[in-house]
Amino acid sequence: MNGLLKLARGLAAAVIVGLACAAAQAQDGITANEILICAYQPMTGNESSYFRMGKGADAWFKYVNETGGINGRKVNFQMADDQYNPAVTTSTVKRFIERDHCFAIVAALGSAPTAAVVEYVASQNVPLVGPGTGAAKVLEFPSKYVFPLYPSYKVEGQNLVRFAKEVFGAKTVAVLYQNDPSGKTHMEGINSVLEKYGVKLVSQQGYEPKEIDVSSQVVAMKNANPDAVICSCAPEPAAKFYTERKKLGWNVPVVNVFFGKSPKVPELAGKEAVEGIYFTTIFRDFDSPAPQIQQAKQLLKKYYPQEDPDPIHLWGFASAQVFTEGMKRMGRDNITRDRLVESLESIKGWKDSVVPDVTIGHGNAPEHFIVKDMSYVVYKDGKFQEFTPPWAK
Repeated sequence: MNGLLKLARGLAAAVIVGLACAAAQAQDGITANEILICAYQPMTGNESSYFRMGKGADAWFKYVNETGGINGRKVNFQMADDQYNPAVTTSTVKRFIERDHCFAIVAALGSAPTAAVVEYVASQNVPLVGPGTGAAKVLEFPSKYVFPLYPSYKVEGQNLVRFAKEVFGAKTVAVLYQNDPSGKTHMEGINSVLEKYGVKLVSQQGYEPKEIDVSSQVVAMKNANPDAVICSCAPEPAAKFYTERKKLGWNVPVVNVFFGKSPKVPELAGKEAVEGIYFTTIFRDFDSPAPQIQQAKQLLKKYYPQEDPDPIHLWGFASAQVFTEGMKRMGRDNITRDRLVESLESIKGWKDSVVPDVTIGHGNAPEHFIVKDMSYVVYKDGKFQEFTPPWAK
């Protein structure tokens, strides 16, 4: 009897240990029916126009869930408002990971917010997929868990100096930039190639992320009399710049960074004030006949009918679609964060998203870009139109 009792106790202990091990091995954010992923977004505040990214991602995941989920699991996509405030982002992300146990952070927004949390997120081995930032700290971060959405602001800054020189014939430039990691990275790129292109920087005017009135900066740039202006501006400050420029009767040519390309700009400043302004861009416009773009347009109209299609929505679609593809490639069983990394790195020449071609390399953040190339548009006759610079012809 004693032997049977000891055997029963031993078996019970083994079962308990086995269950404990299984629980320990279960991946955070994954249940039999659900995948929990999270994102921080500026839902309110001066940068709230960027919340379009979150809405784009949410529209995609709503569609995924309505069509059966990912390998039988529904996506629980939780967004939280950080107001583009790094301090709020930090506490929000800790809650995502330590309290909510999310599987990954997908389609989050912001250079300063992401720069504030990327080290912590990577240290927790949580994939950060498609964050909306071109800040160097994030794009160069030495972690296999970081998958940047788009190219470096440094490279963009370098390209804009070339654009000013070869398209505008500029010998001098002024720069209006956001005083945060995005703007500072643009400035790093701009300063690195001024000598190469024979261009002189005659005015460098910064504004704070929460600052909308940039009138004093515009006057300072005008007084420097540059041949061209490079605007490293979000939609709202960009619109204010173009309003002030028109008010001053200042017809200096301008090229704006891609994250300022939004229908919100002519809506706020007026079409006449934005006429002739050039912008970089990383996605096809919503009027593209590409089926992936038209599907995104239809989904946005279905789930967010009050939204006018905007390039920023496509940032969210791109991040969400790539995450979905990575999850699909893993199958249903043995879902882990490390396997997600391997699955994302297996994506080569994939064309089923709003990005024309996605190829993700093996390694860390610098090898993990979802979008690699930029192009240009000009706002003309009330709409954004494609523009090809001389070196791309």
